[in-house]
Amino acid sequence: MVQVALTVFPGVSLDECEAFSLVLGRIPEVEFIGVGAEVGTVAGIGGIEHVDRTWDDALRPDVVLVPGGLGVRETARDGDLAHWLRRVEPTCQWLVASSTGTVVVAAAGLLDDRLATTHWLATPLLESYGAEASTERIVESGHIITCEGKVTAVDVALLLTVRLFGRDTARRVREEVRRPDGRRDRRDASRRAELAARGPARTPQRWWRRLLGRRGPLGPGDPRNPELAVSDWVELELVEMNVDDPPDP
Repeated sequence: MVQVALTVFPGVSLDECEAFSLVLGRIPEVEFIGVGAEVGTVAGIGGIEHVDRTWDDALRPDVVLVPGGLGVRETARDGDLAHWLRRVEPTCQWLVASSTGTVVVAAAGLLDDRLATTHWLATPLLESYGAEASTERIVESGHIITCEGKVTAVDVALLLTVRLFGRDTARRVREEVRRPDGRRDRRDASRRAELAARGPARTPQRWWRRLLGRRGPLGPGDPRNPELAVSDWVELELVEMNVDDPPDP
């Protein structure tokens, strides 16, 4: 079982959380958990996100995800979050930061003198924490991957699927997300009941289906709209690299 820890904090972007969870949460071999200061719900941008484990209860995740959100200056000064990131970074296989989440990782001291990318408006803040800002959509530096935001978070989630479970799993997951009836909710029963009690849920998959519906099975979408195209970097990994077999656990 691969444990994937999604970092949850006030103001977190639900679109970016969903970009990760709707891909990685479909894989039976993944335990997908939200990690934060306290177990319970946290108000984010676009709705509510859930914390399943506290910082002290999630010390050996295989993959750490840090989505973006609003209030990044305050989040970057969260000493408990920074301490947790420094504690889990040496032992995790992958640490991924999306959009302004990259600033949070840099503030923890994990991107000193490394190339990294973020939302373009957060570039000066990223550099103020010692990272070297890149204009690339996705940047890999060792086992740390940073990306621009929502659309590239989709790409990175698929990339992690390839790296951990192989191309066939990545193809299957993409096709499931593209189908309107393909949603699978891997949250536990208590969390589903809690969400149902809040009333009708919004449909976060719509932007996903618009995105993936414009692409071929593994190819880019309309080149006139680069926001809807899979990055060449991920496409190379999916199509050409020899990654059929997942790594040893």
